[in-house]
Amino acid sequence: MSQFDTLFDRKAGNARKWADQVLAEKFGLTPHAIPMDLADLDFPVAPPIHQAMMARAAVPDYSYTYIPEAFYAAVIAWNARRFGLKLEKDWIKLSYGTVPTLHYLVQAFTAPGEGVLINTPAYDPFAEAVQNNHRQLVTSPLVLKEGQYFFDYTDMATKMQRPDVKLFILCSPQNPSGRVWTAAELAKVAELCRQHHVLLVSDEIHRDIVYPGVNFTSIWQADPAIQSQSILCLSPNKAFNLGGLKTSYVVIPEPAIRDRLSQQFSANSITSPNSFAVPALIAAYTDCDAWLDEMVAYVAANFDYLKKRLAAIPEMKVMPAESGFLAWIDTHRLFPDEASMKQFFTPADLSCVVGSYFVADGDGFVRLNIGMPRPLLKEAVDRILATYAKWPTMEKDPRQTERITE
Repeated sequence: MSQFDTLFDRKAGNARKWADQVLAEKFGLTPHAIPMDLADLDFPVAPPIHQAMMARAAVPDYSYTYIPEAFYAAVIAWNARRFGLKLEKDWIKLSYGTVPTLHYLVQAFTAPGEGVLINTPAYDPFAEAVQNNHRQLVTSPLVLKEGQYFFDYTDMATKMQRPDVKLFILCSPQNPSGRVWTAAELAKVAELCRQHHVLLVSDEIHRDIVYPGVNFTSIWQADPAIQSQSILCLSPNKAFNLGGLKTSYVVIPEPAIRDRLSQQFSANSITSPNSFAVPALIAAYTDCDAWLDEMVAYVAANFDYLKKRLAAIPEMKVMPAESGFLAWIDTHRLFPDEASMKQFFTPADLSCVVGSYFVADGDGFVRLNIGMPRPLLKEAVDRILATYAKWPTMEKDPRQTERITE
């Protein structure tokens, strides 16, 4: 039995994903629901992190903090050991969550009305960081070919040629699909940014959860020259389930870019870190390699389990994934619209993220979080299959709309 088969009560920790009130208000679900929407893990935190938290909690001082040398040493060692990236201390800036950091980046490197390019479908906070700051969202749809996403370089080049487009936010690995971009693909993206003088922000927070046998390449490894024109967004939050600590960091080799972001941090009063954030990161990056490797293998097996069992539903096509704990599923043939999709998952007492959440080009898809103990995943899939057995597909019954509203 794997340590990741263990079920534990996440409601006891005030986890938003499992809150009865949230599940009822947002999805119309019961206290027996299995949430598969929010992108966090349903595993107990790695023991070394828990021990570090307990040791820190035992110190009766939760006042203002600073960033110790041990933080930088842990970050530098982790990136070298796990990813072959050689970082320098001065390049590293601690921030409070990747999503807020995207807002700071948009504020620092664009002016109101200027354009920020993203690929779609995309994690919606990418768009929010642009639109909430009164910048213009510019999208370049990914091309879906043979069940996998690819960049449309011609379209990206056309968008980057626009004089108002100053920033490109790359998601690598890609959310929601779990696609791991190849070195050649990333090199072409970097080349376009350099050619059109667009600052590249590479969000690589899912890189720690790349499946066995798959090679992750950082944008800096694909094209070392892009270092002077790019920013890496990194974080232990996804892999080690530390989202509540709001711990992330950016890495910026170019002094002028780094200084400009530092000024923005000061304008937004980004000061001392959470008392528990730094000890958690140090523990994760120092003592949790074996835990992470086992967790990633477990999640990869979860993905295979889901894909094999959902093969019983021919109208659901699970996109092959190479990373992460999020399954991206094409349901065009099963649901005529998202209202029907919700009418499927609600009686099953499952929460999900519908495709329209992902800015554009996600219609007909659903994203399910599979980062959970296998017994819980089995129960969730059982519910999906049981609901499907009663579900009137368009092929079976043209009166679908009338029947599902009875």
